[in-house]
Amino acid sequence: MDITESIQKAVTSNINWKHNDFEPVVNALSIEYQVDIEIYAEKSATLNSEKKVIGYIYLNYPIIFLESKYSSQIRSILNSFSDIQYIIVNTLYDQCLSIDEDIYITYFDYMGNPEAFSAEDFYFYNVRE
Repeated sequence: MDITESIQKAVTSNINWKHNDFEPVVNALSIEYQVDIEIYAEKSATLNSEKKVIGYIYLNYPIIFLESKYSSQIRSILNSFSDIQYIIVNTLYDQCLSIDEDIYITYFDYMGNPEAFSAEDFYFYNVRE
């Protein structure tokens, strides 16, 4: 699944996600889920349900990687945040994602293979400031 268009929409969105919307999104999700982030050291938060990671929320841009099983409920909770780009996958470990390499290296940290990676790979390559 090519996520280039979703990533482009997120990075060019005209919102101040990091400073205005990220925290309210985390607060809204925290009512039903556990959200973990070290705000001063990490670029992504993990979204957990019953001690299982079900998604990743990117700090710098309105991007959420999410397991499909949870997508309807998460979208319902976040329905007032219209600029979020949801990247829905069967599992966070599926190597089913791809992105234009030039777009990726412009906005994110090095990743080995932009033609086949998982949401978990994206998280691990981009977790630290």
